[in-house]
Amino acid sequence: MKRLLRSVYLSVTFIMSSGAVANDSLMVFTENSPPYHYAENGKVLGAVTERVRNIVLRAGYEADFKVFPWARAVLNTQRHSRALIFSIARTPEREQQYQWITPVTQFKLGILTLSDRADIQLKDWSELTSLSVAAQRGDIAEKWLKERGFEEGKNLISCADIICSWKELKRGTVDFIIEDPELIEETARLLGMQSDSVQIHRLIPELSIDAYLAASPQTPPAIVARLRRAASDMGYRP
Repeated sequence: MKRLLRSVYLSVTFIMSSGAVANDSLMVFTENSPPYHYAENGKVLGAVTERVRNIVLRAGYEADFKVFPWARAVLNTQRHSRALIFSIARTPEREQQYQWITPVTQFKLGILTLSDRADIQLKDWSELTSLSVAAQRGDIAEKWLKERGFEEGKNLISCADIICSWKELKRGTVDFIIEDPELIEETARLLGMQSDSVQIHRLIPELSIDAYLAASPQTPPAIVARLRRAASDMGYRP
């Protein structure tokens, strides 16, 4: 009888301890956007990835980082009850869809073309819709373009990620893409291009915006509070 009780006790202890470990684990979703966050040899790397990883560790959690096309990353985050996403722009439309933890970087997006496209001048924003563009599905850039009259299947190609958009530009399939100047050198290198083979024509004021680490709405408030506290302790602002 004592052996039976001891066996039951050990089984219960194991189950409880396993549950505790599971409860300390979070899913963290992002997109491929080098050098900020990207997958390489089965690992998720990048400058912003390390910021997020350090915040999560400081809060006392383990994290399983996953890279997906942006629209899939958003969907996966919304489906999980212990999920984070980065780097996501905090917009009025998204305000109630997430629990916002802290900014982890900033986007300053602009119109990027091949440098040899002397025919593209863009003296006025109204000239844009006469051109073609590739943009990431579900991204703030895609939304901005659609608000200005771009239509998928007409003058807009919807891409899974920024690398896809760059490839369309490189092939000459589209006239421009929307990109952050800070990301040009690394992305061009990955695609076997010289960074001076492309140029930013104009920055887009509406797309200069903080990008956050955020949690799904189902994520327990206690987890969000710990992450916010950890970020604050590390000098990040809310």
